[in-house]
Amino acid sequence: MRARLKAVEILYEIEKREGYANLMLRSFLPSLDLSQKEKSFITELVYGILRWQLTLDAVWKRFVKKPDDLSLWSKILLRMAVYHKYFLENTILPVAMNELVEIAKMKAKKEKNLINAVIRKIVNENYDFSNLPEDVKLSHPQWILDEWKEYLGDEIAIKIAEANNFPAPISIRVNKLKTNKEELKKLLEKDRIKYRDGLLVEDALIIENGFDFENYELFKKGYFTVQSEASMLTSLILNPKPGERVADLCSAPGTKSTHLAELMNNRGKIVSIDKNSTRIKLIEKNAKRLGISIIETLNMDVLSIPESLDGTFDKVLLDAPCTGLGVLRHKPEIKWRRKREDVYELSKLQLAMLKRAGKLVKRGGEILYSTCTLTWQENETVVLSFLKENINFKLKNFHFKDSLYRGFLKIIPYEYNTDGFFIALIKNEG
Repeated sequence: MRARLKAVEILYEIEKREGYANLMLRSFLPSLDLSQKEKSFITELVYGILRWQLTLDAVWKRFVKKPDDLSLWSKILLRMAVYHKYFLENTILPVAMNELVEIAKMKAKKEKNLINAVIRKIVNENYDFSNLPEDVKLSHPQWILDEWKEYLGDEIAIKIAEANNFPAPISIRVNKLKTNKEELKKLLEKDRIKYRDGLLVEDALIIENGFDFENYELFKKGYFTVQSEASMLTSLILNPKPGERVADLCSAPGTKSTHLAELMNNRGKIVSIDKNSTRIKLIEKNAKRLGISIIETLNMDVLSIPESLDGTFDKVLLDAPCTGLGVLRHKPEIKWRRKREDVYELSKLQLAMLKRAGKLVKRGGEILYSTCTLTWQENETVVLSFLKENINFKLKNFHFKDSLYRGFLKIIPYEYNTDGFFIALIKNEG
């Protein structure tokens, strides 16, 4: 029962505190006196229930007169009951359901009898999911599906939603300052860690069996960084050279800053700017772990960067704050928090930040604008609005996987089994 109880408690904390599953699990799991198998089971329950929340709610709510009046503990327990019945393989249902009833006695005493009754009904029926509305069947708010349909077309929108309901792969970036891909492969094999080559990036590996990377010796030595392949493309397409001066805006926790430094062979200067004082310390920590010495951190809002830095950078990377609709596979809780208005509010901030980035870059220099979302308003609209107001800036063509891109690149999650991303490369031709 310990594993299910802990999964329930983590789900409660995620919703109550508006936390993120990856951070909560990373915080809770190491301290638990549980086997790796039990910790993996907790991870499966937490992510699975967050991904399928809308679908799970549709099943159990039919048995409750006023479902919205139930306590959060009760909602989580009933979601878990439905998840065990329909979405979890190799489940011994009587054992699982009895444990959930026992947890209800601890966490939802006033509603324990109701939970018991509803769980029995869930177990005794075979629900037909085929007639559910599109948003419920796919467990995505309708407004998100509508945004994707408008931006990418109906077929692609549905495929993205379907892909989002499967676990995201863990990809790592080889730190070529300390090792190389072939050497790292041999070391992983020695430790019985399974991997395969990435689909997008030459120096990426996909890890096929989970492990506690933060406590893994090769991670501590700085041989690799955990990063999605789509995210790696931002630094590769910006293509900084040794000796250049580069700004990374909204840079914490430093995943892209450290990649830039590796591509520059740790020669030149990177100024990593972020307004979060706690997270900016992670940049310094990661740089030290990876053997990087050219990163300087500045704790400030992008819109407050002093004019004294204008025109001093060869290249600027702006991975802007966004709705995050491209990373729902490993941040499924975003689906239940974002609203359509966020798209338009964030696009205003993104344009303001891009204008500030335009002041920082030298003549002849380049800006890479990126988001981990898939909406027209936050992507092309922001870039085109910037170009319209700043006639000295033009989109710059670049090559990727033997294809020429005319300034824009969209990564669709299911095509390369990675995050959804948008990238634009802009040159100051002033």
